[in-house]
Amino acid sequence: MTPTQTISAKPKAIGFVRDDVSGPDTPRHASDVQRHANMLGYQYIYTVRPPGDIDDPIGYVLAMAAGLEIEVIVVFDLEHVGCRPALICDAGFDLETVCPQGIWMRSRSGVERGAA
Repeated sequence: MTPTQTISAKPKAIGFVRDDVSGPDTPRHASDVQRHANMLGYQYIYTVRPPGDIDDPIGYVLAMAAGLEIEVIVVFDLEHVGCRPALICDAGFDLETVCPQGIWMRSRSGVERGAA
C-alpha cells in the first residue's frame, strides 16, 4: 500500500427511497436518508430510487447493493421494504431506518453476494 492509499473502516451504505412510497416527500426522504447514514458514520455511496416501472423495487436495490459490496441499506421507514425487514436482512445486509430510528442486523454471516 502506498502512503496515499487509505483503507476505509467505515461500512459502505446506500440509501433506498421509493417514489411510490414517499410521494411528494421523496426529495426530503432522500436527504434525510443520506444525512442519517452520514451521522452514523457510514461511507455513503449512493441513493437508489428505482424507476417507477420496476416490478420488484426491493429486488432492484438488493442487486445494486450486492454489486457495490454494500453492508448497510438505509431507508426512511419500513414501508420502503414492504414492512418486511427480513427481505433485506436475509439477503445479507443490515437495514437502518430513519423514522423511527432502528437497525435490523443481517440474518446470515458469510453470505456470498452476487452469486447466481
